[in-house]
Amino acid sequence: MNLPPHPSHTFEDVLPRIASNLAWHYDATTSRSQIKDIPAAVRYALRTPADYPPLSAAIAPGDRVALAVDPNLPDLVEVIRGVLLEIEQADADAVDIVLWDEATDATLEWLTAEFENLATISRHDSENRESLRYLGVDDQAEPVYLSRLLVDADLVLPLIAARPWDAVDGRELSGVYPMLADSNTRIRHHLSAPSSRKTKRPGNESQIGWMLGVQLILAVAANEQGCAGAIFSGTPDAIRRSYDQPRRSDDEFPPAAPLVIASIEGSAQQHTWLNLARAIGAAATHTEPGGTVLVWTQISEPPSDRLVHRSNGGSDDSSVGGDEKESGDGFTLWDDSIEIAETIQRVGSEYRLLLHSQVAAEIVESLGIGAVDSIDGVEHVSRSFAACGTLRSAQFAGGTFDSNLRYQHSTSSQERSR
Repeated sequence: MNLPPHPSHTFEDVLPRIASNLAWHYDATTSRSQIKDIPAAVRYALRTPADYPPLSAAIAPGDRVALAVDPNLPDLVEVIRGVLLEIEQADADAVDIVLWDEATDATLEWLTAEFENLATISRHDSENRESLRYLGVDDQAEPVYLSRLLVDADLVLPLIAARPWDAVDGRELSGVYPMLADSNTRIRHHLSAPSSRKTKRPGNESQIGWMLGVQLILAVAANEQGCAGAIFSGTPDAIRRSYDQPRRSDDEFPPAAPLVIASIEGSAQQHTWLNLARAIGAAATHTEPGGTVLVWTQISEPPSDRLVHRSNGGSDDSSVGGDEKESGDGFTLWDDSIEIAETIQRVGSEYRLLLHSQVAAEIVESLGIGAVDSIDGVEHVSRSFAACGTLRSAQFAGGTFDSNLRYQHSTSSQERSR
């Protein structure tokens, strides 16, 4: 059993309606077929990790284990099921499942119904002092707080979606930072994002992971349908070798296209505004300068008022939130609209952005994005372009954070202008 899919036309219905004379496809995710027995594949990966002993050898009887979970994992429920089965064999005392805060209410409720007798399930709150625990200082001597369930655990196992741009150019993997940190730390991370290849982000990812004791990560690579296509585990350094390699802007084929039609695939958890930002950033790296990016989604929740406000220039990037409101615990309020709006504004300044969703056209347009209401609209748009590229499961084709996309988008733009 897994999270229910979102009804409506699929991208399979869209592809035959593309009217461009030339069309090619960007194979940005693993081309493998869907894994039939996901729990078994997960257990095999945890028994044969790269450069690390089996998970069972790292768990002592009576240990408390914390799973740091990316809620966008392909086949989320079945992946967690496999992990819990393997932990059960090791005789751990208790398991805490800590979801990144972008988990939807439906995802939290679904996981609670599935696993409430096997683990405690919670969604991270980066502003609530009671849910946080002081870990130490980062490389700038600033205090870092993480979810207390992670800090108090005997073993922390991150479960992450394997996105190509998370592992290129020596990028560090931790599976916990900054998404399970306090809001002040997350804002510092966002503001320190590199804007070019000459600027490298400080190594907090590896430092925080080391301070927490993260030595093993389980990663799931999506296939083009947004399902689990590959599952692997190992040390943070070792699993980077198993990540798919992203297309570079100087690759000869397939070339960049004047129109790129991308899709978000998978359960309702995938069809969020944050995943739209990831898809837009990834699709833009395949698009000719000044071209058009169209993303086919089934997003049904309207954007937050803060996202609309930020998308219309309603905040100062230097202060992130403008007024920098604080919670009662002294942490600056954080919400995903910070990164979403920045991606929309940055990519939208160079490309025309179009979106198919279940949200009213006038609301989509308030974000500075054109609305495509139907498959007929795709045919109408594509008829204006001699060539078109397609990118499936685009939310998995870039990076986890806006900073990854910002870096790659900047790099691609520079290389194409040469």
